[in-house]
Amino acid sequence: MKIFSVDKVASIFSCSNLKSDHMRLEQEGVLPPSRKFKSGIINRKGWDSSSMPLIGREVGFIKRPKNPLAVCVFTTKGGVLKSTIALNMARVSALHGLKTCVLGLDIQGDVTTALGFESELDDCKNIEEIIGRIGQTKGLADLFCEQVRLEDIIHQLDFPNLYLIPETPELAALSDSLSNRNRREFWLKECVVDKLKSYFDIIIMDCSPNWNKLTTNALVACDLLVSPLECKINNFRNFKLFMHFLENFQNDMRMDFANIFVPTCYSMNKKLSLDIRKWYRENISACSLAGIRESVVSEEASAMNLSVVEHSPKSDSAKEMRELMVELFDKISELQIGTSKTEIRRNEALERRLSPWP
Repeated sequence: MKIFSVDKVASIFSCSNLKSDHMRLEQEGVLPPSRKFKSGIINRKGWDSSSMPLIGREVGFIKRPKNPLAVCVFTTKGGVLKSTIALNMARVSALHGLKTCVLGLDIQGDVTTALGFESELDDCKNIEEIIGRIGQTKGLADLFCEQVRLEDIIHQLDFPNLYLIPETPELAALSDSLSNRNRREFWLKECVVDKLKSYFDIIIMDCSPNWNKLTTNALVACDLLVSPLECKINNFRNFKLFMHFLENFQNDMRMDFANIFVPTCYSMNKKLSLDIRKWYRENISACSLAGIRESVVSEEASAMNLSVVEHSPKSDSAKEMRELMVELFDKISELQIGTSKTEIRRNEALERRLSPWP
C-alpha cells in the first residue's frame, strides 16, 4: 500500500501548517496516527492511502456537500478535457472523504480507462482471455434489461470511497433501447441516480460528446452541469450553438439545473488562446475563473490514473486544479443553500394547505 509523506500530504491539501501541527493533531485525535517508513535511505513519517480521506475531511480545501448531489460533465466536442475534469473531481472528492461514484456514459470509455478500471487486461496472455474478461463486466445495459441489480454493476476502485459504474460496449444499444420506453428521459434519474444518492455523497456522470438519449438522461438527472470550453477557435465558434441547444433543452424539459463552464486547453504561450479564455471569463456569467491549461504534468497524472494534485501537488497545474475544485464545490454549496430555501418554502406552503380553516 502506498505511503504518503507528511510533506506530500500537506502539498496535496495545500495545508502548510500540517507539517508543524500534525503531531499535535494526532495526539488530539483529529488526524489518524502517522507511521514511519523508509524512503530511499531516509526515514520519514506519513500515512497510507486508507488514511487520506480521514485527513481530507479535517484539512481539505473543498466544502463538503450537505446533501447528495449529481454532477454531469458534458459538452458537444471531444478532446476538451471532459474526462480529465471527471477524473480529477472524482479523486479529489474521494480524497476529502466523500463517498464518490463515477458513472461512465461514453461508449469510448475514457473515464473508465482514466480511473484504471481493468488495467490488468494489459497483462492477459491472449485475445480469448481478454474477450472472456470483458464479457464478465456488466453495466447499465444489463441493468436496463433487468439481468443484474444496481449493486452488481458498482465497482470499488483502488482508493477508499471511490466507486465506478464502467462503460461497456452495450451502451450504444442502450441509447437506442431507451426510445421504446415510457418516460425515456427519466430512466437514468429514477432507476440509477436517485438510488445512488442513498449511498453516495456525489455522483459524477461523464457523458459522450454526442447529444444522444443517454446524454439527455444525464442532464435530466443532474443537479449541476460542468461544461469544458476549449480555448481554441473551433470550440469558440461552436459555443453559441451549444448554448442555444442547452437553453432549448432546459425550457422544453422544464429543467432548472445549474451549469458552470470551465476554460480548458489554453496555452500560456499563445496569445489567441489566452484571448479566448479572457473572452469566456468576461462574457459568460457562469464561467469559472480557474481553468485547465495544456500541461504535460496533467497528461502524466491521467496516464497514471491520478488527479494532478496527487501526482504533482506543487505544480502550476495542481494549483489551478485546486482553484477549480474550490469553485465547483462552492457552486455546489450555493445550490444546496438554494435547495434548502426552496424546501422551506414548500414545507411552509404545505403547512398552510393542511392547517384548519380560520
